[in-house]
Amino acid sequence: MKKETRLYNMIFPIWLLMFIPWVCFPAAVLNFGIDTLVLLLAMKKLGLAPKKTLWKKSIIRVVIFGFIGDIVGALCMLGCDTVLYHAGKHDANYSLMYDPWQDPLSLVLAVCCMAIASLVIFLLDRRFAFNKTDLSSEHKKKLALGMAVFTTPILFIVPTRLFGMY
Repeated sequence: MKKETRLYNMIFPIWLLMFIPWVCFPAAVLNFGIDTLVLLLAMKKLGLAPKKTLWKKSIIRVVIFGFIGDIVGALCMLGCDTVLYHAGKHDANYSLMYDPWQDPLSLVLAVCCMAIASLVIFLLDRRFAFNKTDLSSEHKKKLALGMAVFTTPILFIVPTRLFGMY
């Protein structure tokens, strides 16, 4: 039987894989750990128990939906980059992908892409991630909000020169 390979939630823009693909496995492991930590802390804050059972029933979906949110955010960044390029705003175009802090428009677009990724994470987690649990809709909403806020792809605004690229 063929072994299935899966990629889970990445903590960096998906386009970064084109430049340094070796970070895929460590990022997936790190993201699984971050998602676990955020989920457990949110459950603790809400006073939900038993944590292990809730975690087992939801963690894989939480990680997958986080990955989907990151992809949507990265695609938005790619779309913004394409629009900037065709509009002749080459400074903003360059800044968006390499250092959003160099150009105000690039920073605003990158933050908007982060917000879109977080919104997708929130909507998917709220609707689907906790289906196999007996949580109330209010608890599902609060957990999904915590996941969206604390697992937003913050590296969308981190300059890639910090990764040795520029």
